[in-house]
Amino acid sequence: YHKGATAELAKDFDKAFRMYVKATEQYLYLSNRTTDVRLRTLYKTEAGKSLERAERIKAFRRDVAPVLKDELSAGEQLYILRKSSLINQGFFPPWDSQESPTSSSEQPSLSAEQIAQSATWRRYSGPNENSPRHDVDLEPQDVMQHIISDCSVCAAIVVAIDHDRRFASKMVSSSLHPQAEPDQFQCKFLFNGTFRRVSIDNQLPTYPDGTLMCVSTGTKEQLWPSLVEKAYMKLAGGYDFVGSALAGWIPEVLDMKGSHFQREKTWDRLLRGYNSGNCVATLGTGEQVRVADASLALLATHCYAIIGVNQSKDNRRLTIFDPWLQRSADEERASTEVSTEATKRTVELTMDSVYQLFDGLYFSWNPAMFKHQMSFHGCAFDGYTLKASMTDETIHARMQVQLESPSNVSEGETVWILLTRHVRSHRSKDEYIALNAHTGSGSIAASDSDVLSTKVRGEYTNSPHVLVKQTIAVAEDIITLIASYEGEREDVGYTITVYSNYKATANPPKKLLYTKDIEGAFTQKTAGGNNTYPTYYLNPQYHLRVHPHTDAVTRTRDVKAQFAVAASADRHIPVNIMLAWSQGGRINELGHNDIALSSGPYSYGYAHATGLIPPGDYTLVVSAFEPRHVGKLALRLECSDRFEITPILQEGAGMFSKHIRGEWTAESAGGGPSSGTYTSNPMYELNVPSPTKLKFRLQLSQPSPSLALNLTVFNTSTGSTLGRHVATSGPYSDALSGVVIENLTLQPGRYLVVPSTYRPEMIAAFRLVVYSAVSGVQLSPVKR
Repeated sequence: YHKGATAELAKDFDKAFRMYVKATEQYLYLSNRTTDVRLRTLYKTEAGKSLERAERIKAFRRDVAPVLKDELSAGEQLYILRKSSLINQGFFPPWDSQESPTSSSEQPSLSAEQIAQSATWRRYSGPNENSPRHDVDLEPQDVMQHIISDCSVCAAIVVAIDHDRRFASKMVSSSLHPQAEPDQFQCKFLFNGTFRRVSIDNQLPTYPDGTLMCVSTGTKEQLWPSLVEKAYMKLAGGYDFVGSALAGWIPEVLDMKGSHFQREKTWDRLLRGYNSGNCVATLGTGEQVRVADASLALLATHCYAIIGVNQSKDNRRLTIFDPWLQRSADEERASTEVSTEATKRTVELTMDSVYQLFDGLYFSWNPAMFKHQMSFHGCAFDGYTLKASMTDETIHARMQVQLESPSNVSEGETVWILLTRHVRSHRSKDEYIALNAHTGSGSIAASDSDVLSTKVRGEYTNSPHVLVKQTIAVAEDIITLIASYEGEREDVGYTITVYSNYKATANPPKKLLYTKDIEGAFTQKTAGGNNTYPTYYLNPQYHLRVHPHTDAVTRTRDVKAQFAVAASADRHIPVNIMLAWSQGGRINELGHNDIALSSGPYSYGYAHATGLIPPGDYTLVVSAFEPRHVGKLALRLECSDRFEITPILQEGAGMFSKHIRGEWTAESAGGGPSSGTYTSNPMYELNVPSPTKLKFRLQLSQPSPSLALNLTVFNTSTGSTLGRHVATSGPYSDALSGVVIENLTLQPGRYLVVPSTYRPEMIAAFRLVVYSAVSGVQLSPVKR
């Protein structure tokens, strides 16, 4: 406030306005953090004074420079976390907030299964209810699941009890906090980016006879699992919730049926992590259950707890426990002994059987494995939007993370980055997120092996979490992150947490002075696929011209410009950006030496390239991974200097076209002129009725790197066998896109067009396209 007043007296109104706004934000932040009523009133008063001065300056000087919002300021971060406290129609504030959560008297909604069995809420008393952490004698097999819909939460409680049994960790039970008021508890859960407060009482769902109809511990009569489950179900929207995240550890999901699943590496990680206490894990079945053993009854889409990991010589086995009691309600209520039943629900399986029977492996990793942890929260995903459908939008956010002096990096060392989507309602299933990361502040360098990569990364998921592991090397201190969202919410919140052995700070990317947005599309005619397809040249292309920078003081020119381009598409479409050195014309195919900037591997729904480029002309190529990928496309270009961007017309745009399909057979594969059988090649008579410009393209029907092609045009009016040579596509070429004769102007007459391979006797099919500026051009095969 003092700096603002000083600047105002000096008539520096831009600075004064900026300082007053900053003072207002800081006072409001302090008022939200303090528990002292007197200080809170004082801070709010000071915030009001600062805001009043800012508003007066704004009224007096309407041209005052706007204040850019600091997305990483303490006040803005707190605002996002408070905004994300509204979850499933309840209010669950950050744990250290003074705000009160939804009343403990409001119970979570019951599942359809509970309602069907006449569940009622009853205050439940047990010997340990007022000291719920006294669970030293609790075993994983003591847990019983009564409602099938909460299997993931039950399994999470089981593996937490198993971890506590081995390491005395109080992994989940420590989240339950009894209150001074009788029968009242508060639970602490990591949710939507921070630890949150959930208030509950000791009412639990029961059968009409008073038996618990939720997680229970049988004769052990421990209530904390039932209370923790109730608190999480209240946060999650009810007992029909599907999913789990109890301990606040790092979630990792592995698809054991996926093509990238690594058996040996996964087993090694599971064995070391389980035995060291750094991980707990569960297994999940898929829609179809594969039962190899008749004595083993598995349920579809069900979660099972791993409570043992053992290896002896070549024998690898997991001990798996299912907390669900697969019996009728009458049998369940009549049971007083659970030891025999628990034995039946525990099974040892070889890893080969696990791979065969289960689809998913769900890890939770201890954050203490890393020396440092840094989180930041966002809301608007950079404000960059593509309308994916009538109801959904695709939005993205970029951020750079700087690591502090990674000079002693061990080989293969990774930084773990977790993206968490803030949940407003678990009923919403059509929300998807993705996270991409690469080292360096710019995009992939032209010399990098990934510059022409056909890898695909960053697939979207409807899970609220995505974990990416980024390998780092010595002197690589910058990691660029791109978080993506597709769904119905424009203001969805998110948290990115970086786990590393080096201190990390987050920095938003700088906005460049000049910006332009372009809308486009991948259509049946413009979706050419990646650079391994002969149709790559069909992709949308743009002529970029960057104007020279002139410094008003030094009069220097030709300084490199900072340039950035982003492409956004539907989440199902992997996209890529290439910026090539050129004169601004269409490009048929690319080599390493042609590329000025690249976005690297294809990524689902979003690609980004940035770097320093000299002034001049370039061709920008945006491609989807395969020609079958069609849909909307949006581009955003930014540059530190003036630039122009114009679409380059498709090949043959505005021209008439003729398409011919032919082949070189055993009789007609004559080879090049040096073969002595050149005139055996297929020939096509071209009749031109009036002066016109033409373009020719010859391609193999099935690309082959061993075949080099040429196309030559002859004027037959000279009377010789072939006639006078008029034009050629140049030296024989094995380019995927084929060979081209550009901008050929011909007078009326009769011509011969000869497609050929360099070597004779090369049998193959080909495709010949002729574009003409006038109608009436005829192309027909010459009969022998």
